[in-house]
Amino acid sequence: MNIVLLPTSYPNIYNQNSSIFVQDQAESLAKNGVDVSIVGAIPISFKYIFNKKIFKFGNFKTEKDGVKSHLFLYPTIPKLRKFNQYLRDKINRYLLKKYLVSNKIDLLHVHNAAAGESAQWMKRKYNIPYVVTEHSSAFARNTISKKEILNYFDIYNKSSKNIAVSQEFAYLLSSIYDLDFQYIPNIVDTAYFKLDNKSKNKEFNFINIANLNKNKNQMMLINAFYKSFKDNRNVKLTILGSGPEYRNLQKEIDRLKMNEQIKLFGFATREQVLKELQTSDTFVLSSKYETFGVVIIEAMSCGIPVVSTKCGGPESIIENESLGVLVENNDVQLLSEAMLKIQTIKYNHNYIREYTIDNYSQKIIARQLKKIYENIINEH
Repeated sequence: MNIVLLPTSYPNIYNQNSSIFVQDQAESLAKNGVDVSIVGAIPISFKYIFNKKIFKFGNFKTEKDGVKSHLFLYPTIPKLRKFNQYLRDKINRYLLKKYLVSNKIDLLHVHNAAAGESAQWMKRKYNIPYVVTEHSSAFARNTISKKEILNYFDIYNKSSKNIAVSQEFAYLLSSIYDLDFQYIPNIVDTAYFKLDNKSKNKEFNFINIANLNKNKNQMMLINAFYKSFKDNRNVKLTILGSGPEYRNLQKEIDRLKMNEQIKLFGFATREQVLKELQTSDTFVLSSKYETFGVVIIEAMSCGIPVVSTKCGGPESIIENESLGVLVENNDVQLLSEAMLKIQTIKYNHNYIREYTIDNYSQKIIARQLKKIYENIINEH
C-alpha cells in the first residue's frame, strides 16, 4: 500500500513546527506498516523569509523515521490569493508527475481542500483515488470566500472519503456541503509528550501555546488571569508563541503591572514546548475558534488538565470533568472563574495521560486511517 500525503503546509527550514501534526500522522502510518511519502508545494510568507533571513527555495528532499518528503518551497505574494493558489496547483502537479516516474501511488491523502485541485487532476489523468482531511478554521471564521466554498465542493464531492478533525467541525462541513464528513482527530506522539513525575515547585503554573493573533485571544486570557490572580504572586502564566499581537499583549501586561507573573516566551521549539508543559500545572486555551487543538492533546499526554473555551475542537476532546473545564467562548469572567476553580481540583494525571493514549495515540489513529485506505484501494 503506497500512500502519498499532499499537504498545504509541512515542517520546513523556515518553520519546523508548521503543520507538524501531518508529519506525526505520516510517521505513525510508517510505523504501522504503510509505505507513506510526503509530496507538496509549500508556500512561505515574506514574514518568515525576512525573520529567518533565509532565502532558499525550490526542491527539498528529506527522510525522517521512514517517511520521505518531496517538498517545493516558494514565496507567496501578499494579497494575491488566486495567483498563489494557481501556483500551488501547478507545482503540485509537477511534483506528483515527477514522483510517479519512479514510484507507485495507490491513494492520495490531501490535507486541506486548498491542495485538492491537483488530487482531482491525478484522479482524472491516472485514476488514482484520494481522500481529504480538512483542518482549516476559515470555514467557521467566515474568512473563506463564496467562490472558494463552491470550488471546494467539487473536491469533496469527488473524494473517496472526507475527514474532519473534530466532531463539531464535521457537523459544520456537512451542513455547508450536504456531504458526509467522518471525525478522525489528529495524532499526538504520546511517546514524546509524556508524564514527568518530578515534583513541581510551590508555584501554580498556567501555560498557553498558540500563535499570537486575535483568534487565539490571548488578550482575554491575560485579563482573565489578572482578575483572578493579581494579588497572588505564586500563580504564573507563560504564553508560548509568536505573531502579530505580540506587542499589544506585552503592552497590556505592562499596563496591568503583571510582568512578574505573566511571561511572553516567544517562538518555542518542540523541545522547549515539552519542557514547559512538563513544568506546568494547567493548560489554558482561550481561542475564538479551533478545528481541533493539537496542543490540548499534547498537554493531556503530559498528564496536564485543560481549561478551554468552547471553540469547536476542544468539545470533542474534553469529554468529562476529569480532563478539565470548558467555558463559554469569549467570556473573560467565566474564563477567570474556571482558572480559579481548577486550582482547587486534584486531578489524576495518569488518568489524563491514559485517556489521551487510548484516543489519540499514533497506533489508534493510524489503525483508523489504514482501514480507510485499504477499503478504498480494494474497492477501486
